[in-house]
Amino acid sequence: MAFLLALFTATCGVFPLFLMGVFGSEDKKEKITGSIIAFFIAWPLLWWIYYAGTPSVVWPFAGIIGVVIVCLWLVCAILDCVIKDHFSWALVFPIIGALIFLGRGCGTSNVFYSRDYAKMIGTIEDREWTQDVQPKDPKHIRLVPVELAVWLANKQLGEAPGAIGSQFEVADEYMTLQMIKNELWYAAPLDYRGFGVWTSAKCAPGYVLVHAEDPLRQVIVKADEKFIYTPGAFFGENLERHLWSNGYYDKGMQDITFEIEEDGHAWWTMTIFEPTIGWWGKKVLGIAMVKPETGEIQFKNMDQIPHWVDRVIPDDFVTDYVTWWGELSAGWINSWWGSHNLTVPLKPNIIYGSDNEPYWMCDLTSSNEGDQSLVGLIYVNSRTGRAIKYHAVGNTETAAITAVNNKVSYRNLHGASPVIYNILGTMASIIPLLGANHTYQGVAIVKLDNGQVAIGDDQYVALREYQKLISMSGQQISPELAHAHKSISGKISRISHEVKGNETMYYILLENGDQLFTGASELSPKLPMAQPGDDAKLSFIETNESVVPMLGFDDISLRLKVSENQQAVNEKVEERKADAQKEKDIQSTKGNIQNLSESDLKEVEKILRERKAKAEKDVNKK
Repeated sequence: MAFLLALFTATCGVFPLFLMGVFGSEDKKEKITGSIIAFFIAWPLLWWIYYAGTPSVVWPFAGIIGVVIVCLWLVCAILDCVIKDHFSWALVFPIIGALIFLGRGCGTSNVFYSRDYAKMIGTIEDREWTQDVQPKDPKHIRLVPVELAVWLANKQLGEAPGAIGSQFEVADEYMTLQMIKNELWYAAPLDYRGFGVWTSAKCAPGYVLVHAEDPLRQVIVKADEKFIYTPGAFFGENLERHLWSNGYYDKGMQDITFEIEEDGHAWWTMTIFEPTIGWWGKKVLGIAMVKPETGEIQFKNMDQIPHWVDRVIPDDFVTDYVTWWGELSAGWINSWWGSHNLTVPLKPNIIYGSDNEPYWMCDLTSSNEGDQSLVGLIYVNSRTGRAIKYHAVGNTETAAITAVNNKVSYRNLHGASPVIYNILGTMASIIPLLGANHTYQGVAIVKLDNGQVAIGDDQYVALREYQKLISMSGQQISPELAHAHKSISGKISRISHEVKGNETMYYILLENGDQLFTGASELSPKLPMAQPGDDAKLSFIETNESVVPMLGFDDISLRLKVSENQQAVNEKVEERKADAQKEKDIQSTKGNIQNLSESDLKEVEKILRERKAKAEKDVNKK
């Protein structure tokens, strides 16, 4: 293919000079000779350039091919000027070519196609965070950032038998977070260290798996594979050149990813796209799947993507789509003049929702430079491209990282790879803590509406600290969270405990209950003394989870002596709780009244007047 493209480019590039020689009135022999010489110089040179660069002709005017032709026109026109020693009409060709390229580029800019750019993301579904985003199981929270995964993979490769690390390296550029057998893993291929290794080794040995949920889980080096086609191979075994040479020269190719089937078989996948608005507006058509062992290629349309393939939409596509949607939805003029309701995304971050679906998540902020206030979240399914916008306010993930680093920097720790979850009805960012040498040191949870930080040695301790943080006072609890506060009384059916980090966690099951309540020993001095059969009163935040963190615990069967001072404190606490509940009820009533129709308001006023009259009548009788 490189041979044919170079032949076509060289022929078109020297054609104007050859034409001037055939039909010109003077210097015919010199022009024809010059065009032939230029052809035989350009053809082999372009042959090698195209073979090495694998250019795509999917773009308008064949993309780089058209640009090279215009450049050859310019070189031949200059050569003709030198031969004639004065102006040559051959200069008309490169001038016209440049104007055509310039006109095409300007004509498809966002000045004229703002609505088309804004619609590239498709229909965006609007949702509310607290209603739709379900809590993530603590056992499946991503606690291993990419930085740590790369370090663990390289460390394990260096310890692998056979010293395969001397020839091959972890290709962290293609490390992919993915769901394998309902667990999150980082999969990274092993690739050649250079041309010398490629010439001496028959194949690459396999890949590395790093568990993304448990930083203490053993890293797996699977070195019994035979990968012939890889991004680090050369000539015909180079993955991108292999695709290009087998019919994909006229397709847009981007974002090589490494995917693992449930049975452990590995595939290379490449996103296939086409531009829809001039050189821009990339639209995903599907993926090309390549077997590393044989080079077999399978193309899958968007409706044929296997479920185990997690990456189809590249992250920079998502960035472009969300940027265009945020800046151009109200038109190009508004993007620079009115500037009404303009939003920009931060860098997309791959996450897995409670439905175990992969999403590119973007924080949305205003277009003001340096703004770290969250105005919403965009979730784009990385497999299907379906977009969901959540209305949310608070701090961005960048601000959350800053808050964590400010709190732990004195311990030479830093946060990495934040992931937003719904925790106890609040929007929070879970941020793994790493040491200076990339080792895992704990977890931080940041409440995004006010930037408060809870820290623990693992996710369980951090969740407990976060629970304490949000329950410190009624004023710090969001209306949705306060509304979800519940209390329950009953006999303890079972109680058990386990040590997590530096805390002892207790698990309680009430008689006829279908939820397990959990809390640390410091929640109440009575908790370690509780026994099956005791009457207990628990307070918690209502969720549909099988394991529910407790906000308060009291073993009614254990009656402990209370001092006068402690009794006064307890009464004050109850008084504050009652005031907070009263304020909540008032706000709820106000909200309900605001939503009533005019006829309903009149009915309420009538009932209130009747009740007032009845009360006054009762007082007068007394």
